[in-house]
Amino acid sequence: MFRREGLPVAAKRILLFIIVLVSALLQNTDGLMPVFFGARLFLLIPVVVCIGMCEGEVSGMIYGLIGGAFWDVCSAGIDGYHAFYLAFIGCLSGILIHFIMRNRLLTQYCICGVSAAVHCVVYWLFTVYIPLGDMNLRKLLGFYLPSAVVTTAFSFVFYYVIRFISYTLTEREEKINKVG
Repeated sequence: MFRREGLPVAAKRILLFIIVLVSALLQNTDGLMPVFFGARLFLLIPVVVCIGMCEGEVSGMIYGLIGGAFWDVCSAGIDGYHAFYLAFIGCLSGILIHFIMRNRLLTQYCICGVSAAVHCVVYWLFTVYIPLGDMNLRKLLGFYLPSAVVTTAFSFVFYYVIRFISYTLTEREEKINKVG
């Protein structure tokens, strides 16, 4: 089915797809994830950021597009917004790590925090402020920004899991290529 050299690459891609799928299911199904003082945990943002950081900009963009499509299916907001935004963030995080920053936990917190905050503010702007015409800051300050903070606070779990999968299977692939 797979060539011996392609097995770690295929296994890595399948595992990352499963992580994106499970994160989308946990995030979009009510009652599966705890709510912290009215703030929800947006799991797909740190997953896509971490994939972009560990796998590169193209993989980050592809998995961001897939995760965003899963999120858009369950969202009542703007059609295609999550797919576009997560693809952009996955690509941007990969580019930032490749050219400017180092792949560290603090870098992941910075990228994830800014990504979650921008996502929440833009989503609030286009779903609450512009359509309703009122400056409902209570929703922004009471739900969206706390959700960005909670998302950033719990993002280290995904960083270590995705980094472990990425580096373990990459090292295994390099060993197989050296032997064969």
